[in-house]
Amino acid sequence: MADVRARYESFREARVRIRLDWLAGRSAELDYQRADEDHLDVTSGDALPELRAEEAAASFAETRERHARMIAAVQAAVVARRTRELAARARARPDAPALREELVARESEALAELGFANARAFAEALRPGVDYAWWSGQAESFLTATAAGFRDAERALRPLAWDEVFPAARLRPALDFALEGLSVPLARAPGLRTDESAPARGLAFACAPRVPAEVWLVGAPRAGIPALEAIFTAAGEALHAAFTSATLPLERRALGDPASALVWRFFLPQLLAEPSFAESGPAGGRADAFAAVLRAQRLAAARRAAALVAAELALAELAPGSDPHGLETLYAERIALALGRDPDEAAFLIECSAGLRSVDELRALALALELAGHLRERFGRRWWSVRAAGELLLELWNTGTTYTPEALALELGVGPLGAEALVRALL
Repeated sequence: MADVRARYESFREARVRIRLDWLAGRSAELDYQRADEDHLDVTSGDALPELRAEEAAASFAETRERHARMIAAVQAAVVARRTRELAARARARPDAPALREELVARESEALAELGFANARAFAEALRPGVDYAWWSGQAESFLTATAAGFRDAERALRPLAWDEVFPAARLRPALDFALEGLSVPLARAPGLRTDESAPARGLAFACAPRVPAEVWLVGAPRAGIPALEAIFTAAGEALHAAFTSATLPLERRALGDPASALVWRFFLPQLLAEPSFAESGPAGGRADAFAAVLRAQRLAAARRAAALVAAELALAELAPGSDPHGLETLYAERIALALGRDPDEAAFLIECSAGLRSVDELRALALALELAGHLRERFGRRWWSVRAAGELLLELWNTGTTYTPEALALELGVGPLGAEALVRALL
């Protein structure tokens, strides 16, 4: 088992480095072929029988869970290798929906060969305990409860020259100001490396080839609210990875429920919406107008995720090899309902994932919002300037991906995650 884990970690590092180079613009293509072929002992699936045997023989639930995480990771690697060339063609031709439809069918066939009835079955194996039918209902409840509030938030927006309010030179100081208040500056994370060159793709990103020994935060500050949010988003991801305990096994440092790491992508930008931070930091005298923009954006993002749940569930429940053509109508109807505008149906398989990422986003966002409220209640409205709040974040980051969002919510005593938590925080 130790050898399988070591080989998988090597495979993961190779793939993340390829993605890092692609995002940074050091390579023109996202080509995983060499990483896959150099790790055939992982990507062929030959290690799965050994892993399953060890899982079955494990005496303790904690050990069985670790084995299950490793099995799911290897299965995902097998599917990725079998669909690698088609995925590359689909990325290169975003104007060719037929390629994306073929990719979905091919992925479901690969999962069937591994013993899964459909993509939903694999999602459930990767996220034990997540009730997708319940979350589908929660998504509908959230859309209903926030419809009027979303319209009001959009009407309240005032046009301002936000690039002037948030010039590029002020964005990194704003991040440093927030992290210094929490006593968790970037320099405190020993494995964190920063690159302030402009990435070729996106405004800012985080990549962790080795958790926590090597974590990259890449992004040259640019003007405007999207750039401000991007640097806070990437920093949240990077800090979580960099402060993960090095003593944890791989399964609890980087594997498991995808929503566990996604929480931190959503958490740090919540600080921008804190009135006390906006008034003290970059927004200055325009804090109210800035808060209105953030409120509308957060509601829109959450409503988009909620709208995608129905379409992604339908996609994930397709029989192996099925053509997803036709589901784009459902996607368009749900997005139009959520955002009040008709989307391009051709974007269906760009925005939707059979991996049910929309449910991960709702679960992670709910915890991120609840955590911000918990810190406000425990440490006051200026919680972001209280060292003890930073120490609590360090404790949470230290656990890596050990806990699901639901388990962390239980530990923090913030109540169940769902539509009610989202509505309470976003309205």
